[in-house]
Amino acid sequence: MAESFHIIDERKFKETYSRLWKRLYAIAYNCVRDKAAAQELVQELFVTLWNKKDSLSHVIDLDAYLFKSIRHRIYEHFKKVAAQQRLKDHSRKIFTEEIHPVEEAIDYDETLSVINEELDKLPATTRTIFRMSKFERYTNKEIANEMHLSAKAVEYHITQALKKLRIRLSHMPVYTAIMTLLKQDDFLR
Repeated sequence: MAESFHIIDERKFKETYSRLWKRLYAIAYNCVRDKAAAQELVQELFVTLWNKKDSLSHVIDLDAYLFKSIRHRIYEHFKKVAAQQRLKDHSRKIFTEEIHPVEEAIDYDETLSVINEELDKLPATTRTIFRMSKFERYTNKEIANEMHLSAKAVEYHITQALKKLRIRLSHMPVYTAIMTLLKQDDFLR
């Protein structure tokens, strides 16, 4: 079609609908593999076409416009389906995770007790530096200034304490989370 298309009456719309509906449906069905969804996509396309009939004077080739529009609708359909699936998966994950607050509290208390026991076994300087770093949230530079040590010495003491804790906590259920938190200086600063 070389001339601009402008639907001005119901007769032209019906003719276009009759001529293209099956082809548009075939394209939609071949992509979505669901009869109801394919029919809905094509019906929505024609409803939109009718509602916008007065603003389509820029369309030169109606067939090309409708084929491009159905492809766009198919793409949007898949985006919507994917988003719904992500929501379902997320909801399922949230609602199926078992939460045991009493067990978690016991694990936390046990782990904290083990950490304190192990820290008490460390040399006084290492223990003090580790507590300042991880519990009181001092920076390595602040610890070095207060303890009259170099920054390298502070790092050494923290590393030694982490090694001891890693050995002692490796069998505990919350080991990975605790060690990650203890290693992250940014988290505790």
